[in-house]
Amino acid sequence: MSKLELVQELTASRDGILVLLDGVSDQVRKTIFAGSEWNMQDELGHLAYWEQQTLNHIRETFAEGRPRPLPPEGLDNDLNGQEVKKRHGWDWKRIRAEFVNARGALLERINLLDETNLQFYVPSPWTGDERVITLETLIREDVLQHAEQHRQEMEQWLNK
Repeated sequence: MSKLELVQELTASRDGILVLLDGVSDQVRKTIFAGSEWNMQDELGHLAYWEQQTLNHIRETFAEGRPRPLPPEGLDNDLNGQEVKKRHGWDWKRIRAEFVNARGALLERINLLDETNLQFYVPSPWTGDERVITLETLIREDVLQHAEQHRQEMEQWLNK
């Protein structure tokens, strides 16, 4: 896969999420999903946080030769819940801007890489994941697949 195709997929993914969420009212975005503790704004803040982590992994790879492993205690202590709480009082514009900025910074960093850089092999930063993967795979899994999973959840919730 080429860098251009990756950038196009990341851009289309961002745009698809924003079209979905911009098309609903503030009230709907703030409504807690049935069977969940999160609303759509929480979901978008969650994506923004983890995209910032992926950007950090890329920076660490070129500064230190590999991404730093995520601390296992972070996920055990409900890191996702902590990040949602940090954004609890934020309005839609701020949550949206954080997501747009995180994806924009990631796209900017990818545009600075060449095709060879995207095929640089690194150990997965995820606890318990012993794979050695390319940076492209890291980006595809941690950003594209993750965002698509959450987009589908939000779309299904809206269609109920």
